[in-house]
Amino acid sequence: MKLVSKRLELRPLTLAELSLAGVNFAGLEQRLGLKPSGTVLDDEMQYAMQVRHSKVLQDPLNYPWLTNWAIIQQEEQRLIGFIILKGRPNAQGEVILGYVIDESHRKRGYATEAVRRISEWIFSDPQALWTIADTEKDNTASHKVLEHLGAQKYRETEDLIWWRIARPKL
Repeated sequence: MKLVSKRLELRPLTLAELSLAGVNFAGLEQRLGLKPSGTVLDDEMQYAMQVRHSKVLQDPLNYPWLTNWAIIQQEEQRLIGFIILKGRPNAQGEVILGYVIDESHRKRGYATEAVRRISEWIFSDPQALWTIADTEKDNTASHKVLEHLGAQKYRETEDLIWWRIARPKL
């Protein structure tokens, strides 16, 4: 399975790929047929891979809703980031996601393009009414991504701002 946009390809990582990502990132890139980047996952992303691995193990049939999606820059054939989905639509029709783009590929619109494309896929499920993302209050780059996508702030805590993108009206 893959989703394609103008410059990107999004692929949901399988159970085996999630395992590989946490211990051998170059091996993951090779398995996906991509050019090596020299990337080493930080502790936070390694933990995210482990959490998604355990979620996919619990519900393998719904793995696209529970995994990390590789963001691949098509022209370069490089893995430049991830989108993290945290489950199928909940009782309120919300699908929670997170995203990260490698520093060397930021400020080029890739995060906006990737979140837009995954949101289109999310909204293909009739139960999905909202795409939800949270950002740290000082993460202005992420705020701009979400604003470009038409997201609205709807909740704040001491550290976070919660954003939601509504299902487009037909």
